[in-house]
Amino acid sequence: MTTETIIIFAVPVAVFVMMLALGLGLTLADFRSALRRPMALFLGVASQIVLVPVAGFLFVSAQQQDPGLSLGIVLLTLCPGAAMSNLLTRIAGGDVALSVSLTAISNLLSAATLPALSLLAASHFLGPEVSRVDFGDLTLRVLMVATVPVLLGMAIRHLAPRFTERYEPAAFRTCLAVFIAIIGWSFIEVADALRFGLVLIGWQLVLLTFLLLGLGLALGQACGLSTPQRTTIAVETGVQNSGLGLAAGAMLWGDGAGFPLFATPSVVYGALTYALTFPVVILLSRRWQRV
Repeated sequence: MTTETIIIFAVPVAVFVMMLALGLGLTLADFRSALRRPMALFLGVASQIVLVPVAGFLFVSAQQQDPGLSLGIVLLTLCPGAAMSNLLTRIAGGDVALSVSLTAISNLLSAATLPALSLLAASHFLGPEVSRVDFGDLTLRVLMVATVPVLLGMAIRHLAPRFTERYEPAAFRTCLAVFIAIIGWSFIEVADALRFGLVLIGWQLVLLTFLLLGLGLALGQACGLSTPQRTTIAVETGVQNSGLGLAAGAMLWGDGAGFPLFATPSVVYGALTYALTFPVVILLSRRWQRV
């Protein structure tokens, strides 16, 4: 598998499959349940769409590192967590219905926020070297890999509710396995870029991950949310969609030779994030069980 095949075909397919699984798991009951707690829903969406990108931008600005890698980290913060954040929320004892609703809403909103803010970030960090990808093309690509599959999954569930309810757990496991297999194989194929990124920015992504988890937890506590809701906000704030970040970085890289530099942080994050977040959510789950 060549780098070009990974970027053009494998990663978008992996993201599409995982977003489809997310859509299959969504019901109107999930949204109604979340809407009964508007404060938690508003805080979660605002955290993912506003707080995380701002924190990421300030973080990389303070580091004064390579502009391309800085752009890649900001791109990652523009990609809200996918279905994996729902699984982590469940393990941590959070509000799963809220988590599912937040993931769906933020990913639908990313169809507008990701293209606009990524081009703005590219202009800031790269100046005249900004990619030639235009806004319309980038928006269309994001729609195809992140929004369309969610809507498709919701449509399938609406049209065939009994069939979907029966097979949705198996479909989720299958989609997750496909996603992990494709992304895992992609990481193996770009091992040199992964090692390069780990050395340069691995520690920064570790620090940023814990910073975002802490901000999400503190935000929920400051606003008086319940323990499960605080846990959900923390996970949804701290977990980003590395697959979508990789795809977005490749889109901005355009026709540049070699592995997309802008996608390197997402590759490193994808290799690190669950090793970092799983221990945190397990500790949270044990803490809440003792409360």
